[in-house]
Amino acid sequence: MGPAGFLPFLQRVNRLSSTCTSAAVIFSFQLPRAGLWRGPACALVHQRSISVEKAFSHHGSELTDKESRLLDRLYNGLVGGQRSSLAESITLVETQHPRKKELAQVLLQRVLAFRQEQERLSGGKPVAFRVGLSGPPGAGKSSFIEVLGKMLTGKGHKVSVLAVDPSSCTTGGSLMGDKTRMTELSRDMNAFIRPSPTSGTLGGVTRTTNESIVLCEGAGYDIILVETVGVGQSEFAVADMVDLFVLLIPPAGGDELQGIKRGIIEKADLVVVTKSDGELVIPARKIQAEYTSALKLLRKKSKTWKPKSALRAASL
Repeated sequence: MGPAGFLPFLQRVNRLSSTCTSAAVIFSFQLPRAGLWRGPACALVHQRSISVEKAFSHHGSELTDKESRLLDRLYNGLVGGQRSSLAESITLVETQHPRKKELAQVLLQRVLAFRQEQERLSGGKPVAFRVGLSGPPGAGKSSFIEVLGKMLTGKGHKVSVLAVDPSSCTTGGSLMGDKTRMTELSRDMNAFIRPSPTSGTLGGVTRTTNESIVLCEGAGYDIILVETVGVGQSEFAVADMVDLFVLLIPPAGGDELQGIKRGIIEKADLVVVTKSDGELVIPARKIQAEYTSALKLLRKKSKTWKPKSALRAASL
């Protein structure tokens, strides 16, 4: 199955997510996590102890004129759909500077209040659909996102890609290489690609991935794709941040025993066997059949969605 065949999965789960969302949900926020954790097929929003209004008034009274102008510029640019303002806002959220962390919290409160109003006007329907893509190194995550993203923007969607790259354990640096595999998508005006380093954070994502998702949704992007670093069996933090969690594995991804091992496979809503063409067609079909059988043995997470497996050719 190529990315074109992946679209029905997005549409179906998106309908399920919209059905499960209540218009009466009250959005709240508390750093360092955004607290808007979503399940595989239903948008679940957990209330926090600090309301938007209370947190905003607490921090807003302490802002200088320069800081107020900065936040106003970032907020107005972000909700207006300016990609430069979105990029600068994510940089502000990712900073380690104590004062800038406080400014980032105020900005996030404003964006959450704006998103709350947008969802209220849409009858409680989520403003965006989140997809997490994970898999071992070399599984073809970036290439898959390149084709999938172009297909989605061609259908009128605004796509945001949050790509996570590993950081060096010796120098602390990070080579942001994921964007180089998305040459066409990076030139698309309806797409936004943001690579970020893990900076020592485990789980396959960054410390502020959830906050970055909130900012992308506030900027008007209705499809959020989160690409993790190359992961192993026990790194699945992104599964709790998205509506649909996709696991990409190469044809040599193990046998049925690997499929029934507890860990990341339990969190997957869709398993895609990549590079299933040429000489790898037969091995890819074999591992797809084994994972299809293994998925049936795992405990169901939802009454409305059954995990599935599919093939994706490298040429697509």
